[in-house]
Amino acid sequence: MMNFSLGDLDATENYYRYKNTRDSYENAREIIPFDLGWIALVGITFITCCVGFVGNGYIIWLLGFQIKRNCFTTFIFNLAFADFGFLASIVIYVIHQFTYFLRGNIQFHFFAFFSHMMYISSNFLLMAISIDRCVAVLFPIWHHCSRPKHLSSTVCIFLWTSSCLLNGIMRIIKVFVNYSPLNFHFLVTAIVCLPLITLSTVVLFIQVCLKLKQKNQGQLLLMILITLLCFLILAFPLSVFAMIISFSSSKADDQLKYWVMGSILFSCLNSSINPVIYFLVGRKKGTQSKESMKVILQKIFKEGEATGGR
Repeated sequence: MMNFSLGDLDATENYYRYKNTRDSYENAREIIPFDLGWIALVGITFITCCVGFVGNGYIIWLLGFQIKRNCFTTFIFNLAFADFGFLASIVIYVIHQFTYFLRGNIQFHFFAFFSHMMYISSNFLLMAISIDRCVAVLFPIWHHCSRPKHLSSTVCIFLWTSSCLLNGIMRIIKVFVNYSPLNFHFLVTAIVCLPLITLSTVVLFIQVCLKLKQKNQGQLLLMILITLLCFLILAFPLSVFAMIISFSSSKADDQLKYWVMGSILFSCLNSSINPVIYFLVGRKKGTQSKESMKVILQKIFKEGEATGGR
C-alpha cells in the first residue's frame, strides 16, 4: 500500500517527519507493496489535476490579459489562481509518492504551507463570491450604485492574507512548539465557510427558480449556483475526512485510506470543473455557433456589471 498521507493533506507532515532522512526514504521504497488499485486512484487524481491545470490556467490568462476586469471577474480570477495552486500542490505530492524528491524539512514545510493556503483561499474566495451575488440579488440598488469601487480587490487581499496568517501560525506552532494542531485550518473553513456558502446556495437557488426567464441574471446566477453545489458535494468532504483522520485511532485502516483518497480526488474535480461550468452555462443553447471561451466569458461576466459590478 502506498503511503496513506496523500489521503490527508495535513498528514503529509507526519509522513515527512517520519522519512526525513535518506535511509527512511530508501526503506519506504522497500516496505510499500505494489497496489494496482491505489496506483489507479492516484493516476486518476493526477490526470484530473492536469486537466484542471489547463482549464484554470486558460481562465487566468483570459481574465488577466484578455478581458476587462470588473468586480466579479476579480473574484473569479483569484479563485482560478487558488484552484490552480491547489492542483499544483496535489501534483507535486503525487509525484513525490513515486520519486520521494521532497526530502528536507524546509521543503516539506514550504509545501505544506503552500497546499493548505491554496485550499483555504479557494474556500474563502468561493464564500466571498457567494456573498457578493446574494448582496446583488437582495440589495440590487446598493450593489449597483453604492458599492465601493475597489471592494472586490480589498476583499481578495484580505482573504489571501487571512489564509497566509492562519497557515503561518500553524507552521510556527508546529516548528517551535512541537505541537501539531492537525487540520485546525480545515475546521476553521468548515465553521466559517460552510454555513455561509450553504445559506447563499439556498438564496441563489430560490432566485434562479423565480427569475430563470430573466436573461440578464439567469446565466450568471445559474453559473454561481452550480459552482456552489459542486463545492458542497465535491470539495467539502475533504475537510470532513481530514477531521476524521486527525482524531481517529484507526489511521491505518485500509478502507478509510481509500475513502479519504477519494475525497482528495473529488476536491481536485471541484477545482478543475469550474472552467467547464463557465463554458457550459455561457454557451448558446440550440445553436451551431462555436463561440470561443473568451467570448463566452465576456458575455456571461458582463452580467456582473449589469447587476452592479464595479
